[in-house]
Amino acid sequence: MTQRIALITDSTSSIDAETAARYNIHIVSLSVVFDNESYKENIEITTDEFYRRLPHEEVFPTTSQPSVGSFAELFEQLKSSYDAGIAVHISSHLSGTLQTAELAAEMAGFPLFTVDSKMGAGSIRPLLVRGAQLADEGSTPGEIQEQLKEMASHARGYLLLGSLEQAHKGGRISRGKLILGTLLKIHPLLTFDGGQIIPFEKIRTRKRAESRLLQIAEDAITSFRVENMSIIYTTTKEKAEVWKEKIQELSPGLSIHLCPLSPVIGVHGGAETMGIMWYEYG
Repeated sequence: MTQRIALITDSTSSIDAETAARYNIHIVSLSVVFDNESYKENIEITTDEFYRRLPHEEVFPTTSQPSVGSFAELFEQLKSSYDAGIAVHISSHLSGTLQTAELAAEMAGFPLFTVDSKMGAGSIRPLLVRGAQLADEGSTPGEIQEQLKEMASHARGYLLLGSLEQAHKGGRISRGKLILGTLLKIHPLLTFDGGQIIPFEKIRTRKRAESRLLQIAEDAITSFRVENMSIIYTTTKEKAEVWKEKIQELSPGLSIHLCPLSPVIGVHGGAETMGIMWYEYG
């Protein structure tokens, strides 16, 4: 008998409403905190509202992951309709959300099979869609978990920070590096390694940094089999749409999804942060 499997993720995935509805994906929200006022992202504050407000805040906003209670409440509800859950979350190196979900599932007595996306944002959507397809095909939760973990190992991603000042306020770079980077007009490119965000290149001028980010993605397309690409944007949707057109011309059959950057992640990168994520196979 085929098991009834629930799909679960967190709000940093920025799953679009159409995909969430189509695959019945359950989303637990992280929060941003402005001067002791907490807002659940995409519920109590929209992405657009967050990025409009961010540059004008005197007190640096912080973030908080979902509570054990919020996860446990969801799992208690799911128990009546599902036999198990597949949860795909933001990298465990960036947030404790995945571990909190596991603890809550144990408390609720709900069989939960977790997958560390090793990244987040646009990289999570393809994992959930594939998980839904496997569930429809009759795969067990354990089989789905293993296949999604293997898939996650092929994820690649690069980010261009929108604001060195924002990264400094968030403790990502020192005051000295902020001053030097500002004077030299440095724009750092970051990448993911084993679930952690690490420096990749430092580039002079924003224009060159954007061109380099786009070139990295195009080089991957010409060198590897690339699937499920996501272009990450903040206040830069129009530019993301232009990038999509350019990449689509290079690879007409490639699925490219535009994905707004979650406020919880955007706290550390600032407005104008952009990124490109994809799955790469040799």
